[in-house]
Amino acid sequence: MDFKKYSSQDNQSIVIDMTALLDIAFIIILFLGIVSTIAPLSSINVELPKASTEDKVVKPVKIIIDKDGNYYINGKKVDENQIAEFLKNSKQKTLIILADRKVIYDKVVRLMDIAKQNGIEEINIATRKFSP
Repeated sequence: MDFKKYSSQDNQSIVIDMTALLDIAFIIILFLGIVSTIAPLSSINVELPKASTEDKVVKPVKIIIDKDGNYYINGKKVDENQIAEFLKNSKQKTLIILADRKVIYDKVVRLMDIAKQNGIEEINIATRKFSP
């Protein structure tokens, strides 16, 4: 076999065109420059003044409703009258309802009504993130 006829006898040098690569590099640099000027400052040094009193963070009230429609506060089974009394005496203004997905809708609405009647200003219903 004669491989010499397939080999190139011209000693030509290969030239790679770098224009497209340089264009992309400049576009990336331009993009990063624009984004960095738009980005908000992540840290601002502020020295806060001191006070003699301190705000206490009040945790919201959590009431659980199981699938049978039973109410629980702090792991203790309670009825609607006990919930009303508990909410009246608490300083919290926020309620988080943790209801089972199979609970009767009327139970959740009734709890929301009791909460509003007893000074709760904000009601949240806990959910789980849906992942298909």
